[in-house]
Amino acid sequence: MKTKVFTILATLTLCLLPLISLQAAGARAGNSIYVAESEIVNGNFYAIGENITVDGTISGDLIAIAQTITVNGRVEGDIITISQDATINGSVGGNIRIAGNSATINGTTTRNVNVFGNKVVFGPDSRVGWDIYLVGANAEMRGTIDGGLSGQAGQALITGKIGKNVNLKLSSNDSDQKLTIASGAIVNGDVIYTANNAASISEKSSIAGKIQQKIAASQETNVVLLWFWRKLFAIFSALAIGLVLIFAGRNISLKILNKISDSPAKMLLPGLIVMLILPPIALILIFTLIGIPLALIISAWWITATYIAKIYTAIYAGQFILKKISKNSDPSLLWSLVIGVVVCWLLFAIPFLGWIIGLFAIWLGLGGIWSYTANQLGKI
Repeated sequence: MKTKVFTILATLTLCLLPLISLQAAGARAGNSIYVAESEIVNGNFYAIGENITVDGTISGDLIAIAQTITVNGRVEGDIITISQDATINGSVGGNIRIAGNSATINGTTTRNVNVFGNKVVFGPDSRVGWDIYLVGANAEMRGTIDGGLSGQAGQALITGKIGKNVNLKLSSNDSDQKLTIASGAIVNGDVIYTANNAASISEKSSIAGKIQQKIAASQETNVVLLWFWRKLFAIFSALAIGLVLIFAGRNISLKILNKISDSPAKMLLPGLIVMLILPPIALILIFTLIGIPLALIISAWWITATYIAKIYTAIYAGQFILKKISKNSDPSLLWSLVIGVVVCWLLFAIPFLGWIIGLFAIWLGLGGIWSYTANQLGKI
């Protein structure tokens, strides 16, 4: 278990640490980032945006954070991404490391692939030169792996060709078939899987080595990985929403952040009041027929505002950290978002203490939102 968790943590570190070079040459930020088919990016390419599309060539690594990332061109080095959805259709000369909600790989990769996502798909035309390690709820391996396949998944489907061993740990839920090796699949090694029910292996598949099923002796690993995945997904979700706030709503976000920065202590009390007073109001309105629509609107606004409030607090925290480290009085909103969300969401995950920190984050952010809203209403 420790080895698997360490692998995940190490890969996440590799995803995050290189991003400290974002302000170097070859960096772009914006709502939509596009590398044209005729364009050649010399060296590493760093990008943060809502949508990133690469049709051209990158001679170094591609390191990016976005809601949607699509690579149709050529990346000579590694691809390291944190995204909601990632699609790799082109060729990669190094490794692929993806963390996000879904990942689809249809191109060729010279070295390893490490993927952490809810749904992971390797298309029929995909080819991986070395090994694949994945963690996901649903995994499909339809292409060719010259090396081996290992990792953990809720369900896994293999229809392609694997050059070495398959070693998968599957969900302990007995309700569904967890591992399927379909007709035409080729495994030039052993198939070792951990699951409470037997795999479905077609007679028309080819497996050169042994087939071994292991029964999970403990739920400890699944609990740890489930906890880790939830926290990781929470960070990705906050980053994705934060990108929308600082790009699509940049002017409003700057004003709210200014309100928080001017007097953070004074934002806590109005934030606390807004958080506590709206739910009872919505509850009272529910008991009146004509008030039900308004109650639903208030409830929806309250849920949205409390979540967004934590992101604004995270951006403010990121700004504070960057000001102390770089001595820059006006740090980048993008880097403030990335650093602030990672730091704050890790703090929120601290047992017993994290929920208290989360409450203060909500109060501070809500205070800034309320102060801005009240100021706008005063201008009407």
